[in-house]
Amino acid sequence: MRIQHKNCILKFNHKIVYGLNDVVVSKNMEFDENNIWCDSNLKVTREVKIYEQSPAVTDIRFHIENIGNESVFLKECIFVDMPESDMLQLGNDNYLNFEFYRQGRHKNDLPGVCSIGKMDERFEDACGGMLESGTGVNSQDFGHKLVSDQMTIIRSLDDENVLFGFLTGCDQFFDTTLELTDDGKWEKLSCRTTFNINLFPEKKITSETLRIDLSNDIFSKIESFSMCKAEKYHARKSPKAPAIYCTWYYYGLTVTYEDVVENIKEMQMKQLPFDVFQIDEGWEITLGEWEPNEKFPKPMKTIADEIKEAGYIPGIWTSPFVAKESCTVWKNHPEWILREKNGNPCIFPMNDTTYYVFDITNPSTYNYFYEMYHRLRYEWGYVYHKLDFTRAAVIYPDAHFFDNTITLVSAYYKAVCAIREGMGQDAYLLMCGGLYDPLIGIVDAQRVGADVLSMWSTNIDNGGKTAPYTIKQNLLRYYMNAWWDNDPDALMVRKNEVMERGLRLTYGLLNDEEVKTSTLNQFFGGGLVCSTEPLKTIDNERLYQIKHIIPTIPMKVTPRDTFCNNRYPSRVDIAFDELGSHSVGIINWDDNQTIPAEITIDEKLLGDFAKNEEYIVCEFYSGKYCSNVKYGETIRLGSIAPHGCAVFKIERFNVVKPYIVASDAHFSMGAEIDTLEIQKNSLVFKINYLFNDLSTYKVLLPSGYYFEDGSQVISISVNQKGTFSKIVPLIRKE
Repeated sequence: MRIQHKNCILKFNHKIVYGLNDVVVSKNMEFDENNIWCDSNLKVTREVKIYEQSPAVTDIRFHIENIGNESVFLKECIFVDMPESDMLQLGNDNYLNFEFYRQGRHKNDLPGVCSIGKMDERFEDACGGMLESGTGVNSQDFGHKLVSDQMTIIRSLDDENVLFGFLTGCDQFFDTTLELTDDGKWEKLSCRTTFNINLFPEKKITSETLRIDLSNDIFSKIESFSMCKAEKYHARKSPKAPAIYCTWYYYGLTVTYEDVVENIKEMQMKQLPFDVFQIDEGWEITLGEWEPNEKFPKPMKTIADEIKEAGYIPGIWTSPFVAKESCTVWKNHPEWILREKNGNPCIFPMNDTTYYVFDITNPSTYNYFYEMYHRLRYEWGYVYHKLDFTRAAVIYPDAHFFDNTITLVSAYYKAVCAIREGMGQDAYLLMCGGLYDPLIGIVDAQRVGADVLSMWSTNIDNGGKTAPYTIKQNLLRYYMNAWWDNDPDALMVRKNEVMERGLRLTYGLLNDEEVKTSTLNQFFGGGLVCSTEPLKTIDNERLYQIKHIIPTIPMKVTPRDTFCNNRYPSRVDIAFDELGSHSVGIINWDDNQTIPAEITIDEKLLGDFAKNEEYIVCEFYSGKYCSNVKYGETIRLGSIAPHGCAVFKIERFNVVKPYIVASDAHFSMGAEIDTLEIQKNSLVFKINYLFNDLSTYKVLLPSGYYFEDGSQVISISVNQKGTFSKIVPLIRKE
């Protein structure tokens, strides 16, 4: 097949791989004028869709039918097979200069952008993954292979590029893989879906749909791809993402009922505006025995009632697809255990313990999942649910499954649907550690990175930098925020140089600059906000970092320097479409050098928001601002220390409008304000303030308006939770 758009040319083969009588064959599929290929066993119909309004976009899928007399083991369908480098032409650039943007199937995979011909740290990141701790792992075992999941982009230096994206994902695993020789030369590029099922005579199955997009604007095509999937699967997107207090990232498995009570009291006393109080792992007898252990002497329903009475939504942690060997469920249903081909149970290790795994191809397990979550929601009262380690059910593709006619991805989809049905559509479901694509439209939130630690780098148990990796995961999965509320994991800003409770989770080793950047990472997520602190002991200066990110504000995030040869994205555009303004976050990844806090008003930073107009620009940490900024101008407002950050707000300049030009409250610098306008020669400022902590807003008046002291700038201070309003008389001078 050949696809061309302007200076981009793709030539590729189609292949089908299947087994018959223990013999596996791989066949090239040459389709006739009716888009049909067949042999004596299979008939494949190719469906190709080209969009008139978008001629650079092509969608492909296959309908596969067993036309033989015997069962066929359908292994995989290869949409794109490019064994030669010249089969992919992106302008006149050599493929060794191409950049490869890869995603990963699981949250601990490390998304990355690397140069194909340069085996540096970026390449190693793109080959590898993460540990649960949030530290990088050695990628040498992966060889010279770049494996991506639902979305892959290959870009030349002259900005010609191709996106390979799977638009559907409820039935099969898929990947786009670039294999290189030991000396870094092209070996093969392929896009495939994996079935691993028995297809009986006269049975049919349809592949997932692959989109190939050759249009030029990378960020527009990413947005189009993500929005298309969101619409197709009716993504569950909250009007307002929640703010969650989670017990895990200090208390871990040591959490007690007393810890819960203490922190609820502290939240009430300090009137912290969290929406959810979530009890994480450590409350249960063991995984699979979902009853409270001796550290929780009260019934879990009673605890949920206490959380609700305190003014918060009750939340709870579970891991439905694994259970301890000794659990009652295995005694009652040994047939539900997922087993290896030799009959031994598949083992999932976690937190120094091993667990058996549910065989989710057995449909009788679905009622078990339904009843479990129906009880948690309707009998116990937990509305917010964090589900963890659900990947355990889909990481043993060679196991002996109960039903080998259903794909593992389809079984996973059905199992999570049963969970959703059990907890009800009004419950909030956060998936942490499961597949991504099958859950669009089912879950409300997804974790987009590995577990975090409150440290920038660590040699505690594992080596490597911590925060940069997890922030990179959050930023390079930004587009998933169209599918659910992205979860960047918990914010920890405490100061603590001594391990407590025997847990490295209790450390707080971030310096002040690193705290700023870690807090900004929550803002970059564009979804929910989560934090864990021992609220009785944390100092207010660190605690009230949360006022920079609560309330959550609808936004659209774009890491603009994704393709700028950086190991970690450092310039992030944040669009507030409802407000008509943008923010820009800049991170200084350098360990030693201070850099200027500066931006240039152009499309590279702001996309279509940058036009030939005037802007007003202010920076959060310096408190500086600049008005009458023209398109193309570079503005410097302060500096950024190592591991620190800057946050700019950019608004189009309007001569009749007042502006917030400095604030130490929310990172948006004004999006949380209800009213800021001039009425009858008075400035009207109204806000539903969420904290009992002092915040100051600096307001700049439009031309011709002055305060009584003759100035055009006034500071308004708010220090008490609740509705606050201020009306300031103005003097009007023509």
